[in-house]
Formats: sequence, C-alpha cells, structure tokens
Amino acid sequence: MATLSTKAENLQRLPEGNNLALREIRLEDSAQIVAWRNDPVLGKFMTREKLTLTQQEEFFRNYQARADDYYFIAEFKRSKKPAGSIALANLDLVAKCGEVARLIVDPGARLFLVEVFDLLFAFAFAQLGLSTVVANVQSRNAPAKNFHIRLGFQVEKISPNAWWNGDDVITFRMSREDYPRLKQAWSALLLDARES
Repeated sequence: MATLSTKAENLQRLPEGNNLALREIRLEDSAQIVAWRNDPVLGKFMTREKLTLTQQEEFFRNYQARADDYYFIAEFKRSKKPAGSIALANLDLVAKCGEVARLIVDPGARLFLVEVFDLLFAFAFAQLGLSTVVANVQSRNAPAKNFHIRLGFQVEKISPNAWWNGDDVITFRMSREDYPRLKQAWSALLLDARES
C-alpha cells in the first residue's frame, strides 16, 4: 500500500501532466526559491521579512529529515524550467490528511496553476492514499481565495486573526471523493498549451 512506502520510494514515482512534472526540491533550487519569495508581488502574502539564501539552504537541510513533508518544484517537461513550487506538508497518515504549503507560481507559468494543483492531488490521493488535502489561505489574499473556490475546495473553517499579520485564515478542504468529479469540471483548464 502506498501509504506504507517510505518517502524515498514515494519520490521515485512522481506524477506528470500535459505540460509539467513534479520533482523533489534540490539544494540548487535555493536561489530560485529565494528570488520568488522575495519578489514583492509573489511573496506578498508569505512572510514578514526577506528570505536569505543561507536560510533557504538551512530549511532545505531540515526538510530532508522530515518524513511528513514533500516539497516539489513543478517544472516544464520539455525545458526543465521551473514553473513554481508546492509542498504537501504536515502529513498525518493515520488521519490521511495533508496540507498544501509553500505554493509559489512563476508569473510566466500562471496559466499552469491548475496543473500544479492537479499533480499535487494525484500524488496525495492516488499515491499516498490521503483522504483530505487542506489549504490555509490568508483572507486578504483574494486571488488565492478565488482560485481555491474555483477548483471546488470547500471552506472548512475560518480562524480569526490567525495569520502572522493578524488577518483571518480560511482553511479550504479538498477530499479524495470530490476530486474526480471536480477535476472533470476543470479539466479544460489543464491546458495542453505547450511551453512557448
């Protein structure tokens, strides 16, 4: 059963979509992640202060030791150019739940955001056997809220003043049962656009 596999075994079988593939983050991705995180638009809702290369490299080393965290780069299959990052964190294999984390999509790859999520869902539901994936979104982050609603996430709860800046946090929930039906509804957004 997939849930009993080790992290290393699970990382050998990562999903691919029409345009993108997931791969585990590498130390050499650190500079790209720092650039994305420190971008005033991309990193606006993520952190209070600038991320340094040393901090990201230390985070990467700590990440490698965690069995409850899968951190990916979504990259274009043809060019291997990174389209963004996404993680499945805080895994609880007993409760069969995980959390979307560390999502950043390069401005040139925004058309492929649905595919990034679809790859993560395929990994979470089909490979790890999870029942639920949640995403915590800052309530002032209107684009992220609207995107989760458009994909069919359900609002599980709202936690007042829970973000680091005092904003409310909306916890969205996607279940393994809802995913196939919802994927059919937004399958047209899984563009076979091919990288230009």
